[in-house]
Amino acid sequence: METLKLLKENGFDTADFGMFHLVSEGEPYGREDWIKKHREYCDELGIAINQTHPPFFEGRPMPDGFVERLLQCVDDSAVLGADCIVIHPDTWYKENYVQWDFDEVLNTIYEVLAPVVERAEKRGIKVAMEFMHEWLGNVYHRVRFCSNIEELDAIVGKFNCDSVGVCWDFGHAAMAYKQDQFKYMKKLKSKIIATHVHDNIFKYDNHNLPYQGSINWEEGMKTLAEVGYEGDLTLEIGYGGMPDSLVANFLQFSHQTAEYLVKQFQEFQKK
Repeated sequence: METLKLLKENGFDTADFGMFHLVSEGEPYGREDWIKKHREYCDELGIAINQTHPPFFEGRPMPDGFVERLLQCVDDSAVLGADCIVIHPDTWYKENYVQWDFDEVLNTIYEVLAPVVERAEKRGIKVAMEFMHEWLGNVYHRVRFCSNIEELDAIVGKFNCDSVGVCWDFGHAAMAYKQDQFKYMKKLKSKIIATHVHDNIFKYDNHNLPYQGSINWEEGMKTLAEVGYEGDLTLEIGYGGMPDSLVANFLQFSHQTAEYLVKQFQEFQKK
């Protein structure tokens, strides 16, 4: 609640709602009263929740009950009024992927996420498969599905419904394609239904503010407009161990940066 208040006080009226605590058993964060309380507080502040981000599990197999928790995230997203839920279509759904088999991975991810998509459709919520990035230093075999547009296109096509699309993560796409990411963005076109906006220098997943890395943001906004994107520009940035006294200034500058991007995007839409 303190975070939501800080966002509102420093220019934001929309937020992505993270649900990462739901990855652990026994946490109270997914309970109906907790979600309802936060929806009421958002309404009081005047903050809309545009999308949510369920928990994910990197480097270990899917824990017991995880699908059930994803289904709860969909229900909670509906209570929060979110239009979209962003999911990591990752590969840790089985004990071991010693050999990377595209069809096996694709089919497994589809089977795991099918009930989640079905629940989301009933709630009127879209599901965005996030553009991932392959782990640095991994030389043995692929481990992260959807680290390129061919895999994103495959999982979206597997569902073949209007409610499933892509979350274009600018930082992850930069690690995959560097400055060429926008050439690949054009290939997905209208399948892009959500964004994660952050920057890096093509090497580490830093989650910096735009213009604090190597991404060509003017080209990014131009291409996003060209493919007919109609959603939000959702910042997904970190601020490390910043002292509390600097957080408000950081949020204000973050908001100004995002507004600058929005204006660029809108100008390109007019052309």
